[in-house]
Amino acid sequence: MRRSLVLEKLRAGKVALLTSITLGPSTQAVEVAGRAGLDGVWIDMEHRSLSQHEAAEMINAARIVDTDAMVRIRKGEGYTSFFRPFEDGASGIMVPHVKSREEAEWVVLNAKYPPLGRRGCDTFMPDADVGFSDPLVYLEHANRETFVVIQIEDAEALGHLDEIASVPGLDVLFIGPADLSISLGVPFQTDSAPYRQAVQQIRQSAERHGKWWGLVVGDVPTAASYVQQGARFLCVGGDLFFLKAACMSLRKEFDKATAGIA
Repeated sequence: MRRSLVLEKLRAGKVALLTSITLGPSTQAVEVAGRAGLDGVWIDMEHRSLSQHEAAEMINAARIVDTDAMVRIRKGEGYTSFFRPFEDGASGIMVPHVKSREEAEWVVLNAKYPPLGRRGCDTFMPDADVGFSDPLVYLEHANRETFVVIQIEDAEALGHLDEIASVPGLDVLFIGPADLSISLGVPFQTDSAPYRQAVQQIRQSAERHGKWWGLVVGDVPTAASYVQQGARFLCVGGDLFFLKAACMSLRKEFDKATAGIA
């Protein structure tokens, strides 16, 4: 059974760096991120059409290169969606649009084994070394080496932050900048006063209750600015963003190099 690189970083007071893999069910993209030394990859099942089998293959690719896989689940699909990524070997799950303590408690109930939750158990899946691990050791390891990320991305959640953050078994409060700014009436205006105030509320609640917090950003300078504010869980860019930027740069450089040619 492998340990979580993300949790290792966070518990040491360091910053965990992930990037998103969204262009498709690419095991090679996951491998590239892992071999490049990233702490984890974000596999999105909320906004992408990945099947459970495709996600499992990407998770396995992450395990092969010893990097964490975090899966953003489809929240409304049922209780198994909270723990199937863990069974396939994911280190973490992200749950979108958590707006109340009750929702946060439901996440933990299905993502963690007792005493934190009531997760369904199968000791013949990859996370238990397909039956080669001692079952009792596995239960303790699974609770210790997996992390639960809940997304704060709705104005309604801001009034319940302390209630949400106080739930045992939650590890990270993760800001969804796009949805949160839209919900606050300032779409994509992450420099606006309402958005900045919301970020500070989330930061303060996380700190009060001993939780880590973070968000997704587009570049390293922006990530660094949030690290200065206390963020320790950062997802920077992703394969789609990297390809877009590289293609735009290629077009610009190529046009400059061939300017004047009929």
